[in-house]
Amino acid sequence: MLAEGACRVDASNAERVAHEWLVIDPPQVFETRAGRRIGAGLVGKVEARVRELRRLDDFVGGGDLAAVVARELSATVGLLAEAAYKEAVGRRLLVAVGELAQLAGWAYSDAGEHETAARYYLAGVRAAHAAGDFPLAGNLLSCLSYQHANTGKVREAVLMARSASRGAERAATARTRALLADRVAWAHAKAGESREAGRALGAADDAFDCARPGDEDPDWVYWVSRDELDVMAGRCFTELHRPLRAEPLLRAVLARYDAAYVRETALYRTWLADTYLDAGEIEQAVRVAGEALELAARVNSARGRERVAAVRERLRPYLDVAAVRDFEERYRAALAR
Repeated sequence: MLAEGACRVDASNAERVAHEWLVIDPPQVFETRAGRRIGAGLVGKVEARVRELRRLDDFVGGGDLAAVVARELSATVGLLAEAAYKEAVGRRLLVAVGELAQLAGWAYSDAGEHETAARYYLAGVRAAHAAGDFPLAGNLLSCLSYQHANTGKVREAVLMARSASRGAERAATARTRALLADRVAWAHAKAGESREAGRALGAADDAFDCARPGDEDPDWVYWVSRDELDVMAGRCFTELHRPLRAEPLLRAVLARYDAAYVRETALYRTWLADTYLDAGEIEQAVRVAGEALELAARVNSARGRERVAAVRERLRPYLDVAAVRDFEERYRAALAR
């Protein structure tokens, strides 16, 4: 494992690494059994394992990853509760618990288990506050806001995203502020609030432009890039039915997006398909939806399946088009696997 000096996680080994995490006891378990006083060395191993789990999420769907993260979180909570350590070590363990709770919430949400995800997010907020890590608490709340926005609880999503962004802004790095502002934009877009979504997207851009290589960013914003901000803007404009703004952003990013990130590539293609539907380009929408369908079948993600199903519902009024009928047959065949 990475904590013991092992490999970099990538698309070629992610499934094997996830399996190993399920069958090999984490170092936290051995230390708890031994009853020894723990120090910075073990905490460093725990933090390295959190980073590796976060990279696993790039390649493994929540349906396969959730139990792996939950097991690691349980071991770390046990260490926090039962081991002896100095205050500084305890604070770092609390941060690790908060980060693992965020990962668990994210994975369970991706697996479609939203109530379980919400419990993990809120438990993580408590750990982050106990550690005095307000940006991490903001990230956890904004993740729950994102889930609420995606499951129809848009007013709760708006309030929570705005609270998370405001509560963390003084201690957050520029890249972190950009992420939190993007989640505000998404909540407003799902609520149909175009002006507010636009302001939040502008705030995300402004914050990102202030990011510098020497910033002490938390590891959990490693994936936040200009392309990811453009994708979020494109998704927001899609939700607001503004295809002329959305399509160029989504198309440009997807043209250079790393195909190894299968789940995200599938998800982003579903929003591009929605954009083509809004523009009346039915055959373009079918082509992109077909690509998303093939990708979604390769990763165990309820979120990916639900997004493809949503595009399918939008295509069904056009069954008089041969390409749409072909997509419907492919979709049913995928369901039968």
